[in-house]
This record gives sequence, C-alpha cells and structure tokens, in this order.
Amino acid sequence: MSGGDPLPVAVIGLGGLGGLVLQGLLASNQVKVVGVSDRDARAAEAAAAPARLPAYSDDRSLLAETHPAAVYLAVPPPAAVELIAACAERGICVWKEPPLARNLDEGIALVGLMEQAGLKLAVGTQRRFARGYRRAWELRESVGKVFLARAHYLFHWGAELGWRADKATAGGGALLELAYHSLDLMLWMLGMPEEVYGLTARSTGEGVAPIYDTDDTAAAILRYGAGSMATVLTTRSSGPVSEELSLHGRDGSLAACSEWCALRGPDGNVLDSTREDLGPVDLFRRQGEAFAAAVSGRAARYECSARENLLTLAVIEAIYLSDKTSQPENPMRLLTSRGWTVADCLAHRPLPPRAAAKGEQASSP
Repeated sequence: MSGGDPLPVAVIGLGGLGGLVLQGLLASNQVKVVGVSDRDARAAEAAAAPARLPAYSDDRSLLAETHPAAVYLAVPPPAAVELIAACAERGICVWKEPPLARNLDEGIALVGLMEQAGLKLAVGTQRRFARGYRRAWELRESVGKVFLARAHYLFHWGAELGWRADKATAGGGALLELAYHSLDLMLWMLGMPEEVYGLTARSTGEGVAPIYDTDDTAAAILRYGAGSMATVLTTRSSGPVSEELSLHGRDGSLAACSEWCALRGPDGNVLDSTREDLGPVDLFRRQGEAFAAAVSGRAARYECSARENLLTLAVIEAIYLSDKTSQPENPMRLLTSRGWTVADCLAHRPLPPRAAAKGEQASSP
C-alpha cells in the first residue's frame, strides 16, 4: 500500500453502532472497506449488499481472506477479547467500541498484547471528535480554576438487555457502558481525580427483583485537589436521551454536548457560542479517519488510545469498589498497584498544539 492509497479496513459486528461505523467508513475516501462480518449471516449480507462488499459470518475467515490493516470492532466483550488476540497474531490494528474491557486487569492485558505486537489499539470515545465537546476542551482554561464540573448521560435501553444483563459477560452496566463516555470527557478536561465516591442501583418494580445483575443507574462524585469536585450521573432506564457536560470556574462556565458549546461569563452572559448539527455517521467517519491516519502514518501518538482508556477503567473500577465499601476510593491506587502511572497512560495522547510546535522547533535543524 502506497502512502496515498486508502487504508484497507474491515468491520466486525453490524448491529446498532457497528452499522453506523460501517456507514461512516463507507463515506470516507481515506479508507477502503474490504469486508464485513457478523455472527448473523443475514445481517452481514444485508449490510454488505448496498456497497457490494464481501460478507462473512466467520470472523477469522474475514481476517484471513481480506487482509485489512485495521479492524473496527462492535461486538460483545468476550468476543472482542478473542478478536483482538486474533488481530494481534495477524498484525492488524484495532479500533473498538467502548468500553476498552470489562475491568482494569483485562484492559491492561489487551494493551500489552497489542503493544507487544507493535500495533495500535483505540477505543471509540467518539465524542472527542464532536465539535461541541472539542470546543469545550479548547476553551476549558477560559473559565479559570474549576471548582465544579457536571456530566450526565441518560438513556432508555428498554427491557431487552441481551448480553448486557449478565455481569460476567458485560463486566458492568450503565456505569461501564454509558457513563464511560461522560467519564472519558471528564478526565480529558480535568485529569485524574484523587478520590471517587459512587453508588449504583438496579431498577425494580414493586415487589419484583430484576432478573439481571448489571447496574441500571449510577452516581459518582469525583474529588480533585484544592476543593474542586465533579459529579457524573447515568441511567439506562429513563428517556429521552440526554447528555451534557459543564465546567464551572471562577471566571465563568462552559456547557457542552456533541452539537453545541457555550462559554459564559460569571454573570451568565454568553462570550462564545458554537453549534454544529453533525449526524452520528459523520462523527464515526471523523474518528474512523483519525485512527486510519494514525495507522497509515505510523505515528506514535493518536487520539483515544487504549492506554489512555486505562484511566477511565481505573475510575470506573474505583466507583464500583466504593459502591461496595461505602467509602471513597482512590483510582490512582488501582493503577499504581498494577505498575502503571498517569504518564504511562498518556504516552500516546497527542500533544497540545503549542507543545507540539515547541517539539518541532526543538527537533528542527
């Protein structure tokens, strides 16, 4: 493959988000989808037919016969573990839907497996590519010292949970799957908290216990230094879909979602406003292209790396632990006990523009 050729990629898992990922990649001129796979052969054929793509129900046959440079995974966690191992054996980079893994130890193992093979592994925290959240990240220092941050993600999944009802298969519930995005954004904006306190719950009807063991609702408080705190709320039992992030500082406040961002002064007057009505297909295209560029360019740094996602897994694991112990827990302790530091986790994150420019100047003759 020459430098200007589209990157050959494949999509595995075509239900829900996988279908949107496929549409986003098909809309890009930077990648070439060489095949798709789903355990449901009819679903694979239906998704592949409009674009005249090879369709498979056997994932390993897809990998062996189409030779992709990168695979986009949207499959349940146990299948993802097996497929990432298969990709590592074949020298294929992987982008997968969140979460990175069912727990921190599994995430660390996946990172090690791919990095030992010299391959990239990224997680689909695509909200970082939405203009609203991206603008909030660019303006985050404008509010001054943040004393309060808030994030929520509310969604009504419905009664048919499928594999998400089983903790052994899913790893967790709403906290691990939905709040993963809110926590990723919070860590992107503010960094790693010193302590977390959390609660989780399962919905119950009157006198009726749920027939599953994953959480429907979760709430967490994140404590940062110098009196700064953040709250994260999530549920998969309440519609309509609603999500937002806000930062409150001494010099003003920021509020953002995927489509818009507003910077306000201390009195609430709007200082900056951004809006972009971008559909989910275009959002998946952006992230898909960013990962494809990283794979093609062999860049050491790239957005949404699995290493960086270990921070999110550590915070989520600490929240689940806090729910059991009824006391604050330290996510950093969970990382360091496994030999990892924040710097290790951020080793692949792209440098801010100013830092990158300084680095280029220092390395230039």
